[in-house]
Amino acid sequence: MSSLRAIKGKIRSVQKTHQVTKAMEAVSGVKMRKAQLSALTARPYAMAAFRILSRISHSVDIARHPLVAVRPVSSVLLVIVTSDKGLAGGLNSGATKCALSSLSDRYISRENTGVIAIGRKGEEFFARRGYIMEKHIETMKDESAIGDFSGVVSLITDLFTNGKYDECMLVYTNFRSTFEQEPVSRLLLPLSVEGLTTMIKGIVPEKGAFAETNVDIEKESAPADYLFEPSPEAVFETLIPRLLAIELHHAFLEAKASEHSARMVAMRNASDKAEEVTFSLTRQYNKARQGAITREMSEIIGGIEAMK
Repeated sequence: MSSLRAIKGKIRSVQKTHQVTKAMEAVSGVKMRKAQLSALTARPYAMAAFRILSRISHSVDIARHPLVAVRPVSSVLLVIVTSDKGLAGGLNSGATKCALSSLSDRYISRENTGVIAIGRKGEEFFARRGYIMEKHIETMKDESAIGDFSGVVSLITDLFTNGKYDECMLVYTNFRSTFEQEPVSRLLLPLSVEGLTTMIKGIVPEKGAFAETNVDIEKESAPADYLFEPSPEAVFETLIPRLLAIELHHAFLEAKASEHSARMVAMRNASDKAEEVTFSLTRQYNKARQGAITREMSEIIGGIEAMK
């Protein structure tokens, strides 16, 4: 009888877990669609900033700007976007592995690597391994604006222009489809038109409901002469922090959409597994109960036969 109670207790426990995972799957699905829609809604602003940068590049020599100039790389600043919570499958481990691989390709030691972690999981990973932690930012809220990243942009540009770091890498998880999230590593600084083009192309997923909204941003008309007020240099100086904020903002939105998608899939798998375990335990319970009934009937019959 105690065995039957134990099995029944396990069944109730698994059923309660199934209710939780099913609810988390539904919540993550709603949040995923909102995060993906936010990334797509902000896309025209990113494309407009890209076009302005392309036009200014024909009017001013941007290569001499401190945030554009390329120099020998002896130290790297890593900006990594992860989640604050777990239960998202291999999402965070994929991003950290991508970051370590990019650092290994550059042959940069951890003593020459600074880390700005947006998300608790990334901060914990690199702090345990002895990397220089420049800043940690929690990402508890899903909604964000480009202005929320102004402080991070100021810190990145100061560290780069002061010569403490020669490159700045951005690592996050790109949302490709509901069941596919890809960790990517991109060069944030020195700033380049090619890097911004790659970032804008990656905003729209290759599969899913929004895939048809992808357009070819390379189809740009021939460069024309524009009159910039007060000057091309002043416009470019004002535009650069906004471009960096755009890249960070979209990386955050992509990472959020990937996080909710990965958690939704993980919770769906957990729910399916809970149903399998419930079915197995129920069958085990029925077998044990049937065995107990058969044993009791045998004892009763044996007792009757002994009384004859």
